Amino acid sequence: MGKTLNVTVTGRIVPRCEIQGGGDIDFGELTGGERATALFGLDCNVPFDLGVTSARGGLAHATKPQGEGPFSGVLPYDVTLTVPTLRPEPRTVRASFSSVDHTGVLSSGDGIAAGGGKIEFRTRQPAGAGLLAGQYSETLTVTVTPRV
Repeated sequence: MGKTLNVTVTGRIVPRCEIQGGGDIDFGELTGGERATALFGLDCNVPFDLGVTSARGGLAHATKPQGEGPFSGVLPYDVTLTVPTLRPEPRTVRASFSSVDHTGVLSSGDGIAAGGGKIEFRTRQPAGAGLLAGQYSETLTVTVTPRV
């Protein structure tokens, strides 16, 4: 008659959620309808949310974001986030936001990251008589929050 030995084996994987990338995009002459794409690295082994925050509500004039006379000092833009996920089958999640809203969130649902993501920018048409001459800037912050 044989003897039995039971061995219990356990382990764990630490939740991880990291984002890499960033940098500068130069739209050049702002006339409205400019497009740009930025790629970023994303490594999350748990479901996550990507939050976006527009610091100025659009590309804003360096010294006169309120504009002057009939000329606008802010050029709004739309941004679309696209991220491939696994749940366990591959799926792409996508969300679009306006800089005018200042914030937005893309949820991976119950999926985890399947590589990097993409941010697509498209400037809108200037309001009123157009844009005030000068330099314009904006900072879009993307924050990843794991949902454990």
